[in-house]
Amino acid sequence: MGAVANDNRVELTVDSEVFHKAVRIIVDRDEILWLGFDPFSQIGMFQQDDVPALLAFCAGNSEYHIVTYTSSDCYVNRFVPGQQIYMLAKGDKNPYLAHNPWINPKHHLIEEDVFSQLGREPDQIRRRRKPKP
Repeated sequence: MGAVANDNRVELTVDSEVFHKAVRIIVDRDEILWLGFDPFSQIGMFQQDDVPALLAFCAGNSEYHIVTYTSSDCYVNRFVPGQQIYMLAKGDKNPYLAHNPWINPKHHLIEEDVFSQLGREPDQIRRRRKPKP
């Protein structure tokens, strides 16, 4: 898990499993068709043209909300105007939750592990050297 805070936004970046379990994006096309929508993809993605209908639906059905796939390849748990892809969700509405599939939220742990291994490598090299006769 990681967090980003700046002047315009605060986001809590979580891994895919945590994000999808909390937000519960509707990916079942039959369920979306049952709700009265016809998404352009098999996994329930909507385009900019569908935004007015999605907003009206969510205003009338408070248990649903919109998740935006932003131009920076990140899923954010809120409606962001002017993007290309939107999805319906029926879970946690926390607008600060985000998922970036290109960033591993555990990156700092992986990096720490790599640096610790690099720090040990000179000692391992020294131990393998045989003393000169």
